[in-house]
Amino acid sequence: MDRFNGIPAIGLGTYPLSGAEAERCVATALEVGIRHVDTAQMYGNEAQVGRGIAASGVARGDIFLVTKVDPSNLGADRFADSVKRSVDKLGTAPDLLLIHWPPADGEIDGPVERLLHAGERAMAKQLGVSNFSPRLMRRAQALAGGKLICNQIEFHPLLDQSAWLATARELNMVITAYSPLARGKCMEEKVVQEIAARHRRPASEIVLRWIIQQGVAAIPMTRKRGNAASNLRAAEFTLTPDEMDAISALGSRNLRLINPSWMRSWD
Repeated sequence: MDRFNGIPAIGLGTYPLSGAEAERCVATALEVGIRHVDTAQMYGNEAQVGRGIAASGVARGDIFLVTKVDPSNLGADRFADSVKRSVDKLGTAPDLLLIHWPPADGEIDGPVERLLHAGERAMAKQLGVSNFSPRLMRRAQALAGGKLICNQIEFHPLLDQSAWLATARELNMVITAYSPLARGKCMEEKVVQEIAARHRRPASEIVLRWIIQQGVAAIPMTRKRGNAASNLRAAEFTLTPDEMDAISALGSRNLRLINPSWMRSWD
């Protein structure tokens, strides 16, 4: 499996999994070969993710584990304690710790400084951000002295995120795609279905291949063993330049699925 800045190209997203289902889905994904698991304080399932990792029997050192600091915990009085709780729930320090959302006021200096301190205290091996605009990516990477490896954002063929991808490449950061299948909407597109038929592969694999062929990691959520195995098979083939362009053209729709009220602007 390809890795981008050490991040496995295909992973498992765990939102909105909870309880025993979250534990089972994590263990199942690891059993079929996925080695990248994503969670967050906001999801309320870190303990279940940790138990799923333990139940899988896969060596911890073979797993790339990601969690994210909740917006309510970005202040100086809460950041460090929240990360300690995450480590306790997971039963291990994450490989990658992200700021989940930029503060509503856009003032990222303090949160980025506290993220760096978490890394210095070995509470995470690597650091990054999530849902940061290109402008905030540049600011955060400058504050971090180039130590941030990732920006996790909504990324799929129906949303043009080319500015984010170009900025990430400029800053030596990787984009990780959440909602990579746009909750199934991408697979309904005629051009995707035609390419899938040509390759004799499910439409989901075509979409995931389009993502990882751009050097972007993808973390689709699935509850099914067969789907987890299929997601991994997106690494087994290559789309032609014309096929990549045809899928990229769908981005003119600019369908953003995740747009919370506290995000005043994506610019």
